[in-house]
Amino acid sequence: MAAAIAAIYAVPYAGYALYPLLLTATVLHELAHALAALVTGGEVGAIALAPDGGAATVHDGGAIAVIAAAGPLAPALIGAALVAVADRPRARRGVLLGLAAAIAVGAALWLRGGFALACGLGSAGGFAALAVVGERVARPAIIVIGLGVGLAWLARREELFALTAATPHGRVPTDVQTLAAAAGGPPATWAWALIAASLALVAGGLVLGAARPRPRAGA
Repeated sequence: MAAAIAAIYAVPYAGYALYPLLLTATVLHELAHALAALVTGGEVGAIALAPDGGAATVHDGGAIAVIAAAGPLAPALIGAALVAVADRPRARRGVLLGLAAAIAVGAALWLRGGFALACGLGSAGGFAALAVVGERVARPAIIVIGLGVGLAWLARREELFALTAATPHGRVPTDVQTLAAAAGGPPATWAWALIAASLALVAGGLVLGAARPRPRAGA
């Protein structure tokens, strides 16, 4: 499954067959920027999101390197968590409901514009719905969503090595450029580091998901 989704994303424009997952990954990416800014002492203005996937989070202050890295890593981390709990109904429901609540709150606080709000609230509603549907639907759906979100960076991989990216606010430095400026080192090195970390997170989720919980021994 992971190889099939990666192959779809790797073919130019074919990744848009998974367009809803690309938008969900973008929402998670931008909300992670906002959360990292808050946690490190910054302030968050608003998040803008365009139909082509371009997005930007307006923030001031905080640890710039942490904020820049949080966005690219968040979809892989959340995707890995979803895959890891796919075979654990109780944990799966908890993760889905917690994720739905967090996205809904983030959308209400920071997402601006009808399209951005629709993406945020739609993602939250989708995760909440998955928490209550039957096992036959929930398990395969959460695996596809987890892998689709976790590997979504493949559809826009060229931006990892670009100087700027198109956003609703015009062209701005990419996360990798911002990370390199704040922490030092060549941008390409940071790009490969983020790719390696994202792949490691998704692989870890697959390993944890494959390790089914052992049934409890009878009394």
